[in-house]
Amino acid sequence: MPFEVLYFSPSLRILREKIKSLYLFLKKISRIIVKPYFLLCASLVVLAVIFCGCTSQPASAPASQTPATVDQQPTTGMTATSQGFIGRNWRLGWFDDTKGMWSKVADGSTITAVFSADGKVSGFSGCSDYTTDYKLTENPKIWFRRPTVPEKVCQTPNGVMSQQSAYYTDLEWSQTYSIINSHLIFYDKTSKKILQFDPAP
Repeated sequence: MPFEVLYFSPSLRILREKIKSLYLFLKKISRIIVKPYFLLCASLVVLAVIFCGCTSQPASAPASQTPATVDQQPTTGMTATSQGFIGRNWRLGWFDDTKGMWSKVADGSTITAVFSADGKVSGFSGCSDYTTDYKLTENPKIWFRRPTVPEKVCQTPNGVMSQQSAYYTDLEWSQTYSIINSHLIFYDKTSKKILQFDPAP
């Protein structure tokens, strides 16, 4: 038949082989050419993602709400809770005699204290006037400079000089304070009560 003659013709078979070879060649060329372009495009995409990630700004954190502004405290470290005794007149009722004895102020003698906002405490210590420094640090901590021992000597009432000396030492030993039932109380480093003031009449 003509078809069979055409199919088995040597010239057509050679042409078919050439077409097949050309097809394989083009396929190989396409792999060689297309693959680098694919890699190049993929690399460009990766670089673009990295670049965007580096330059993008992180989400801003929500602004924290700041507390309402309060009055600036004095540089002496006073706090709002300390205002309860500043500027008031206090009279000492009880004190530690520095030997562990809780003692009442001697009859006929008076020890007073007035705390000012500028970090000074002054008053009468049973025999002499005094003025010294104090500082409130972290509430309810307090620090006193020991008052200077005056040269004046008092004879009465009995024991007034040792009482005055004990008062100065107790001030120096004071570490913390509290106001309980209108009493201003100071404590030493072991939290033992060493001074108790009452509001002066």
